Amino acid sequence: MKESDIIFPSIVETFLKQGMNSIDEQEAADIHQFLEMVYAEQPCNEKAVYGLIKIYNAKKEFEQAKEIGQSFIMMDGYNKDILGELSITFLSLNQMDTYFSLVKQHLEKEAQLEDVPNDDFSEESNVIPFPKKIKPRRNIQNFLEWGTAEQLEFLQQARFHDIDSYLEAFQIFLKDAETSPYVKSMVFELLQEKNVDTVFRVKKLGLEGDFNPSKVSVLTDDPFTKELTGALTKRWEHDNPSFLEQLLVIVQLHLFIMYPFQMPSKDVALWSEAYSSWLSQLYGEEPSENVAINPDELIEARRFIEKMEKVQQNYLL
Repeated sequence: MKESDIIFPSIVETFLKQGMNSIDEQEAADIHQFLEMVYAEQPCNEKAVYGLIKIYNAKKEFEQAKEIGQSFIMMDGYNKDILGELSITFLSLNQMDTYFSLVKQHLEKEAQLEDVPNDDFSEESNVIPFPKKIKPRRNIQNFLEWGTAEQLEFLQQARFHDIDSYLEAFQIFLKDAETSPYVKSMVFELLQEKNVDTVFRVKKLGLEGDFNPSKVSVLTDDPFTKELTGALTKRWEHDNPSFLEQLLVIVQLHLFIMYPFQMPSKDVALWSEAYSSWLSQLYGEEPSENVAINPDELIEARRFIEKMEKVQQNYLL
């Protein structure tokens, strides 16, 4: 059966475009079953691969997502949407170096394909035209206009260079409210790593502020981050270690996407309760209520978590 012969139901198409927030639990199960069936017949079907990775990421089953993504890539598959969804996978597994290597391979292959003249070759031709040249790196001053994958690959390489000549482009990028909040976090981390002592205006997620990378705590050293992860660990490490692992991944992703901004409040008990009850309800469980937590504040905290989860799904790449 050819890839074009498979008709994807409208609910699957909706999920592929809008993510898990557009479907309920039963629909998610049906979609998963359908995509597995397509994948079994056509392991290189881009829609099926993308959808399965998206589902496994949503379920925090990152190893399965990684296995499917790497299998697709090993079979010479290059797809921007799939690479984008895999960024969530590799970030969650703390394997971003591997991800950057995949992005680099994709960019190099894309550059080659774009330079192949195909006017003289018919669709049936078995002649393989070689690229005339590899595209040179684009001007850093146009960093704002690059695709996300190219930006991330550049930032990885920039760690080995002097970045003084990049600062103007980074300033423009950070204060543009429409650019990826995830890439902004990567840029800010690079500025921190290089001990850049300059104030940058940062706009993301409807927030705006001025930050000096040399004066802001590294995310892993931030006292609030340590207290929150410590509180969640104390609460769940013995009763439900797998639940705790998923909680910590979610918190890490949300804090990273916000960076250098922070949570609306520093109430560790509130956020521990909010994240625990929010994830419990996703599993269809009724969370135990902490009477010490203000119920109105808890509702607002959970709304904020839902907003961050939507941002993660839509804008991580």
